[in-house]
Formats: sequence, C-alpha cells, structure tokens
Amino acid sequence: MRIRTQAFSGILSLAALLTPPASQAELGAGVFSQRCYIDVPPVQTAPANQAELPVSVTAQRAEATLDGKAIYQGDVQVEQGVRHFSADYTELDQRTRDVKAQGDIHYSDGQVTLKSDGTLSSNLDSKESRLDGARYQLHGSPARGDAAQIQVSDARKTLSLEQARFTTCPPGQEMWWLQASSVEIDQQEVFGEAWNASLWLYDVPVFYFPYFSFPVKDERKSGLLYPSFAMSSTHGLDVSTPYYWNLAPNYDLTLTPRVMENRGTMAKAEFRYLPAEGHSGSLYTEYLDGDRLQDEDEPDKRWLASLSHQSRMLDDSLRLGASVVRVANEDYDYFNDLAPPVGTLVDNQLQQSLSLGYYQRDWNLTSEVRDYQILLPNTLTPHTLLPRLNYNHYQPGEHYDLAFNSELTNFGHDASLYKAYTGQRLHLEPVLTLPLARAPGYSLEGQFKLMQTLYQQQIPEDMASYYSDDLGLDALDEQISRTLPMARLQGGLVFDRIGVWNKQLYTQTLEPEFQYLYVPYRDQDHIGIFDSTTMNPDYYSLFSDRRFAGLDRISDANKISLGVSSRIYDQDTVERLRLSVGQSYNLVNPRVTLYPDDASVTDPRSLLAFGADVRPSDPWSFHMGMQYDTSEAEVANSNWAIEYQRNGFLSQLSYRFVQEDSIVLPSYQQADISQIGTLLRVPVSRDWQLLGAHYRDIGESQNIDTLFGLRYDSCCWALNLTWERENTPNNSTLTATQETSVGLNVEFKGLGSVGSGTTYGLDTKLLPYLRPYNLND
Repeated sequence: MRIRTQAFSGILSLAALLTPPASQAELGAGVFSQRCYIDVPPVQTAPANQAELPVSVTAQRAEATLDGKAIYQGDVQVEQGVRHFSADYTELDQRTRDVKAQGDIHYSDGQVTLKSDGTLSSNLDSKESRLDGARYQLHGSPARGDAAQIQVSDARKTLSLEQARFTTCPPGQEMWWLQASSVEIDQQEVFGEAWNASLWLYDVPVFYFPYFSFPVKDERKSGLLYPSFAMSSTHGLDVSTPYYWNLAPNYDLTLTPRVMENRGTMAKAEFRYLPAEGHSGSLYTEYLDGDRLQDEDEPDKRWLASLSHQSRMLDDSLRLGASVVRVANEDYDYFNDLAPPVGTLVDNQLQQSLSLGYYQRDWNLTSEVRDYQILLPNTLTPHTLLPRLNYNHYQPGEHYDLAFNSELTNFGHDASLYKAYTGQRLHLEPVLTLPLARAPGYSLEGQFKLMQTLYQQQIPEDMASYYSDDLGLDALDEQISRTLPMARLQGGLVFDRIGVWNKQLYTQTLEPEFQYLYVPYRDQDHIGIFDSTTMNPDYYSLFSDRRFAGLDRISDANKISLGVSSRIYDQDTVERLRLSVGQSYNLVNPRVTLYPDDASVTDPRSLLAFGADVRPSDPWSFHMGMQYDTSEAEVANSNWAIEYQRNGFLSQLSYRFVQEDSIVLPSYQQADISQIGTLLRVPVSRDWQLLGAHYRDIGESQNIDTLFGLRYDSCCWALNLTWERENTPNNSTLTATQETSVGLNVEFKGLGSVGSGTTYGLDTKLLPYLRPYNLND
C-alpha cells in the first residue's frame, strides 16, 4: 500500500531536530586519511525548497481507527527530498497530535544519520520530542556517538542528551570515548554545557571534568587550551599551558605560562585584532625574569616584543605594513636559546620596518622606514632607512615601453658602537624598451637606461678605522654625482621537435639566448656602501644588467652573455627535463669593485653556470646547480638533490658547497661550506611510520641537525615521538653546542592533542624540507 500525506512532514521535521551537536573540536583537530571515510556516509545538500517537497509514505499495512489514530506497520518508509525516516511501527493521533514510532528507527537527512531500537515520542503542536537509545553518525566525518536519551524542544530551541558518548574511532576500534552524563544545548546560545564528563581510553577513564562548555556555533570561547611539553638537554622539562581569552568577535588574547625546568618561568602573551575590514595585526610578548642558565655578564631579565600589522584601504590602493621584533639589549642568544614563534633572524639581524604605499595600475609611490638589531657582539650594524621613498611609473606602448624608477633615501647609523658615515641618496632612472622582434619562436629587444644618482654624505672626523683600514673607504666625498647610461640587446630562439622514446611521444626544445650589455666606467670609490652587496652568481644572473645588488655600485660592463636551455615534455605536456648552461664574456674587464681594496676582475670569463631539473618518472626527481671556475678549473658553488618518493616512502640525498671567496662578507671570518644531508620516511605498515633526517658539515666534521621520528596514525588517534640533536650556536662566545630534545605528542582525532609542540615531519628545527625540482613552475 502506498499512501501520501502531509501529516508525515511533521515527523521528518521533528526527526531533523534530533541531530546531535557536531563537535567543534572535530572541525579543527586531527587529520583523517582517506581510508577513514570508507564507512562514512557522504554529505548531501538539501534543496532550497526541501520543506515544500511532497512526502512519500509506504508501509505494509495502514489503518485508521475510529478514535482518530493513523497506524502504519511493517517497514514504514517516509521520504521527503534527501530526508528519510523509517520504523517498524508508526502511530499518529489526529486529536492530540502525538506521534509515536517504535522498532528499528532510522533517520537520515544528508548531514546526520540517527538509529534507535527504542521509541520516538513527539507532539506535532508543541514539537517536544524524545528518542531513546539513539546512535548517531555525522556525514562526511568519522565523528559518531550514542545517547541513552535525546530530548528536543522546538519551542525553546533546546537539545538534551543523557548518558551521551562521542568518538571518531571506527566501529569495533574504539580506542577513546568522550562521555558525559548530561549534555544541554540551547540553539539560541553560542555554547553548550556538559556535566560529569570523562575521557576513556578503552575501558579506563583517564580524565574527569565535573563541568565544561563547548561551542555549538562557529564562534570562539575563553578557556584553557591543550598544554604542550617537551624535554631537552638545555631546558629540561619544558611545559606550556595556554589560556585563550575571547575578548570580542574581533579581538582575542592568549596568555601562556611556560615553565622550563632549568631556566625558570616565562610569561607569554599574544593579542590579535581586527579593528575593521582590511586592518589586522598582532602583538606578541615574552618575559623571563631571571634565567638560571645565563652568565653573570649576560642579561638576567630576558624579553621579546613583536608587532605585526597590515592595512589595506581605498580598494587596496593604499597599503600600510609594520613589522617590529626586538629583544633586550645585548641578549645575543635569545633566538638560539628560547626559539620564539615570531621574527626571522637573517645573518644575526632582526629587522624592524614600517612601510606605506599607494598603488595604481601604471604607477606606485612607496615609502619605508627600516632599522636593525644585531644579535652578534662587536658587530657593525647596517645603515638604517630614515626613510626611503620610491616612485615607479610604467607606460606600455605598441612599439615601445617606457618606465621611470626613482628613489630618495636618507641613511642613518647607530653610533653607539662605531661611528660611521651617513648620507642621502637620490636616484633617477628612466627606461626605454624597444621590442624589435617578437613572435612565437623568437624574440629580440633593446633597452636603454639613464641612471643619475646624487649623494650627500656626512663623514665624521672620528669615523671608525674599520671603514678606512678594513674596507678601504677612506676617500669619501661629501657630495658626489654619478651619471651612467646603460644599453643592452637581448634575444632568444626556441626550436622544438617531436620524438618517440619507449613508444611514447615527447617534445624537446632547444632555447639559445644571448645578451649584450654596455655600461661605461665611472670611479665610485668615493661613494660609501649603504645597502649594496655582491649578487649570488647563477645562470639567471648572467642575463641581469647588474653585478651588484643595490645602487651604491653600478659596475661598468662591456660583455656578451650566452646561454642555452633544453626542455623535454612528455605526451601529457608535463615537463620532465630542463637543462641550462651559460657563461658571460667580458670584451673589456670591469674595473668597478665593491670595496676600493678589492681585487679587480682579471678573468674575461664569468663562472660557467649549469642547471638541471629532471623528473624521469613520477617517483624520481633530481636537481643540480653549479658554478664552475674555468680559469682555476675548480667548482665555486654547487648544490644538488636526488629524491625518490612513492606510496608514502621518501628518500632524499642532498649536498651543497660554497667556496669561501665566492660571497663577500667582510664582517665575518669565512670558510668553505660543504654540507651533506639525507632524509628518509618509511611506512612500516598502514599505521606505523619511521622518519629520519641528518645534515652534516663535512668541512667542520660536525653534526648540523639530526632527527629521528616514530609515528602511529590510525583513524581515531595518533602518536608522534621525535628525538632531535641540533647544532645550537652561542653568539656571545662565538661557539656552538649540541642540544638534544625529545618530543611526544598524543592526538585524539576530533578532540585535540596534548604533548610537545614539536611537529612530526621532514622539517628539522634548522633546515626545511625542499623538493629537489621546480619543473612546471
């Protein structure tokens, strides 16, 4: 018998209210592999007119009694859109509007599935409902659970669960359960409440909470976050217990006491703000009052302050940015000792900057103020920007492109350690580019620049001897002007052919390119070095118009650069191979040097630059870059890496070498860099995985960073165990020590994790994992 009735739409509506709350923790904690979704029903989106769709009812028997009851028995099926309800017995009292369902109750609406062998009781008018012995499964998520009783009040918009449980473990593999004697949810409130909650591992309760609240909407809540802990040879036991304070929808504060067994107790605070659309930022501080491991001549009170801010206004045309990170004066080892989560240390320098820019389609005007804090004793600080202004204009045309670049900078310097020269620099640079030939397969263009630079320099009478004796900057002029024209001709060809290898089509290209560059010589020894340095030589630098980064030195040039690249694409246009080799040839050797006492270039040939990226098959990849000194018949710089990765297994071997005199860093004692590294990730079984990483300095015969890890990862919990030993420098004494740390992290997927903040992955503390190719970029 098939019966259609709108009365049963009430049953579906009431059943929809019985959806248990989705754990918000499940949304943000845990990574589930694809195998964890095998038995999880997919999410189905209900149509917008779901409530208006007709209701279809089928049953083996239907009966209407004289007292106004409609009784359906035997495989009762009610459907409306994606919603489905079934039971063995369903009874509707037309007078009292009471509904009762019994036996093998099943409800699904594309978001949740409810099952029960008990009884469903509800009233269509009051919309008060109760379901006994309910089991639930969220769609699109392993989250599931059960409750002895679920009560729903549509009028009050409340949901109550008695003896409720929650887990993400697959059926039959319940490693953990979160259980509560009572759960109350008011759908008009942000948070629900649970009483007598406990976390069970198998059949053993391990944590008990008399009361806690949890979010039922996508909003945040103040409270304790999961603690983290670690163990290291320096800190001893290291425990952090963060407290999250939800100040407002657009402001929050996290306070974290950090207790280090051997150092003391640190206070950390992070304030995040979103005052208006387009504006965001954070303030972060750390304070340690009395580090027990500090020497007498080192700061006893250790602190860090950080500000990061971004603003975008006027339809993203006006942009403001601020980045400031500072530590206590003379606390040279703060980052080495305490590893704060903010700030980037580059060449032992912390940078503070404030930038403002206005951007339009064809022009932009930007400014920046920049300062530095040097975390190395008795070391010269770079010149500060107080400020720098840039104006750039672009005007593309059909037969030519015009550009104008300019800069006005005021350079300052901290004279607390050494007195140095300061100055102002004005640079004007109009550019004309002529596309002489441009078509598929070939290109040729000419470019002309006129570079006009004016310096106003202040040279103190008692300037530090370092600048005159060590760098040779003893003949600086107070005012100096430099005018340099530049002309270059640049072009290339692209040949390709189609071939067959191993019965597969491929396309190979041959791409020769050349450049002629001319810049006349100007004596620049009377200009101070404010922000210039030597550029790192590689294949792409051969075709640059600069030998030095920055504007303080513009090298003369009369040279030709030649290079050729070849690529191979498979039949699916995937780039499998890229080879390049190039060299430049000086028709006249350049005379400009970075520092006056530097040796002039005597070799008419540059370093021979090689580059290779190869991916012969999906598991294998290889990268190599090398610069070879043809006059000395020796390698100046090189790096390579080879990797195999398949089905979770990964193995990589890498090496890098830098010759001591190939990079000019006059402030530091230099030596050859020769380092080798290896990575290994081995899936022992479906759930177990081993990890190893080792980087070693061959020249110094010492460990840089070594990591061993073990991970267990199932569908409901994961365990990470790591052991790491890294070379930790001491800037105060210019020495280094080996520090050992152990991390343990236990993650209950869908609930959260507790343990060490050490991440389990291929990244070590000192060196990140890098894939050894950049094909198809």
